[in-house]
Amino acid sequence: MTWYSKTAIVLANIGALNWGLNELGWNAVEGLLGWAGTGTISVVYYLVALCGIYGLYALFKK
Repeated sequence: MTWYSKTAIVLANIGALNWGLNELGWNAVEGLLGWAGTGTISVVYYLVALCGIYGLYALFKK
């Protein structure tokens, strides 16, 4: 498994955990990166979404 595959899996899992925490009333990304501004938070959300798409691709490519 390559480093970018591992990174994609980690980021996709972080996104899944954030989604679950959001349902409980706490947004982990905004809580941890709120100081960085909305642009940085948006970039993190896009990276997590791309990693999730890559994870699905890697799962079904064989």
